[in-house]
Order: sequence, then structure tokens, then C-alpha cells
Amino acid sequence: MTARVLIDGHMLGAGETGNETYVRGLLDGLTELGRRELVAVTDPAVDVSPHERVLLPSRSDVARLTTGLVAAARDHGANVIHTTYAAPFTTAAASVLTVHDLSFLRHPEWFTVRDLVVLNAGVRASVPRAARVLVPSGHARDELCALLGVAPERVVVTPEGVDPSFAAETSDPTPAEDVDRLLRRYGLRRPYVLAIGNLQPRKNVRRLLEAWAMLAAEGADAAHRLVIAGGFHGRRDGAPAYAITAGIGDRVVFPGFVRDADLPILYANAALFVYPTLYEGFGLPVLEAMAAGTPVACSGTTCLPEVTAGAAALFDPEDPRAIAAVLGALIADEGLRADLRARGRQRVASATWRACAELTAAAYEAAATEARA
Repeated sequence: MTARVLIDGHMLGAGETGNETYVRGLLDGLTELGRRELVAVTDPAVDVSPHERVLLPSRSDVARLTTGLVAAARDHGANVIHTTYAAPFTTAAASVLTVHDLSFLRHPEWFTVRDLVVLNAGVRASVPRAARVLVPSGHARDELCALLGVAPERVVVTPEGVDPSFAAETSDPTPAEDVDRLLRRYGLRRPYVLAIGNLQPRKNVRRLLEAWAMLAAEGADAAHRLVIAGGFHGRRDGAPAYAITAGIGDRVVFPGFVRDADLPILYANAALFVYPTLYEGFGLPVLEAMAAGTPVACSGTTCLPEVTAGAAALFDPEDPRAIAAVLGALIADEGLRADLRARGRQRVASATWRACAELTAAAYEAAATEARA
């Protein structure tokens, strides 16, 4: 092993949803491989054991990328620095960069001006300097090569994994009274259809609500509620207000941000999971739902056909009628749902953080070897 790696973990403990889940999962996978890396954090309360925590002196993104990570790598003998979206401006260590997706280039209208400035500056400046660029799917690789001209041999596809806590058959059963208590805390009752994602245009919640309104107008099973869990980040899409004006306010629940520890129960108790997103680099929630034994309906665009591999019911996310047709069919047919459950569990069996870590560790070693040559 030639690589001593410093992993940028500044997002740990910051509630950055997907980015934090990725770093946590990767660290777990590296632990399974017996690797112990350095992890740079800004919060002294964050636990990264059995890896070695390195506390950065400042929470400033500028300070982290100009001096913090560079000094930490130098002082601890790291010859590889692994960051997400943006790499240190100058460093003697080799750079490994994770880019989850390039939606900010494909659809800048979905982002705030601040986010666009930060993402463009970070990714465009960092990708050319990286020894290896890690992406979660073949679709993300193709986007990176097409939009930023990256040589394919420098890009490594490292599909993400699912935490074992999502797997109903391997988790300790949660007592029924605890499940009911948790659902009540979020204002939920069964049966419900679950959607998860930040309330922003990219997640396409508005069209999902239009589809739900169509089902209500057609007299579809009124017992089901549509639960849209997630906070706000970036541009907002006005979904809660639309639900009221569309006359379905009593059939939609917005519980807000859901703690990671509560997600397995929310998935497992849903009649169906729906993911109407317009653009994803990977789409981990669809695999989390499959692991929980929940049938999945999702967009048939970007990476999702690749990630779901025939284990989900796909629809055109830009057509509310198509969304409504798929949801209506699945709500009405237990046989269809049972088939998706079986296919989902089979698909998710290979989605492990250990597999992601193996590919990532190989990228670390290649980067370190090339830097020494």
C-alpha cells in the first residue's frame, strides 16, 4: 500500500444529506477493507473511528481549500488528498476528486447564483488537477467526459452502497409501538406513498403533486397519503403551496427533514416509494427503499435505469399523467408491488460500501503511484 490518504470530511455532522452519507459510507467500506485513513473534520465532536481524526483550524471553505487540507496532509504525511467537488488550490499531494453529478452545468436554472459560482469555480478548477475523478455511475462518467473534456482513463466509476441498517431482514426488528410512535412524530399514518428529497425544482415535486391530484380526481384509493420528506436547499419549488391550491392538502404530508436514523422505518412502512427526480448522478434513495423491502417507482432518465437495473417501475418524470398511471397501477395491484419488492432486494444485494471502497482504494493507489513516478 503506497497511499496515505487524507479524506476531506468537513461535511460530517453538517446535515449535508447526500454528501455526508457518501463520506460516512465510504469510511465504513474502507474500515471493512482494513484501511485506516486520515479524516479532516471541522467539528471536534465528530467521530470517525477507527480512522484518525484531523481537526481543521477553521470552518471556512476558503481556508480549508487554501491552507487547511494542505497543512494537514503535510503534517501527517499524506500523499493523497480526497475531496468532493473542489480540491486544494495547490498541494504536493496527489488529488482524488469525487464529483457526484454535473446538474449545475446541465440545468443552471435549478441553482442559486451563489451555488453556481461555488460549483463552477470548484469543479472547473479542480478536475484538471485531479489524478483520478470518482463518479457514482456510468451516466455521470459520460457527462464528465462530454462537458469537461476529461480523459476517460482518469475517471473511475464507484457506485455507492446501502447501509445495512436499511435491510429489513438483517436489522433488529423495531417494536410495533416504537414504529407507531415514530410515525406519529412525523404526522404519518399508514398507508402512505413516500417520496424523499429536498424541495427544489430538480426533485420534480411539483409534477408529482400534479399526478397525485389526477389520481384524487379519478377517485383513486383515498386511504393513501403522499408523504414528501425533505428540507429546503437551493431554489424552492413552492410545492406545499401548490398542494393546497390543487385541493389535495389533506392528502399530502410534508414532515420536513427526516433524521438518518429514522429513514429505515419510514421506507419499510411505506406502501410504495416514488422518486420523480429530473436529474441524478446516482439516486441512492431508490436503493435504500429497495433494501427496506419497499417497491420503487422512479424516473426513467439520467442514471436511474442504470442504477435500478430493471428492479423499479419507470416513468417519464416530465409527464404527470405517466407518473399518475404508474402510481395508480402499483397502488391497486399487490402482485406488481410484490414483484418489485423481490427484484429490488435482488438488485440491492450487490450495492455495498465495501465494493465502493475497493474501487476507491484502487484509485488512491494509482494516484499515489503516478505521483511518485
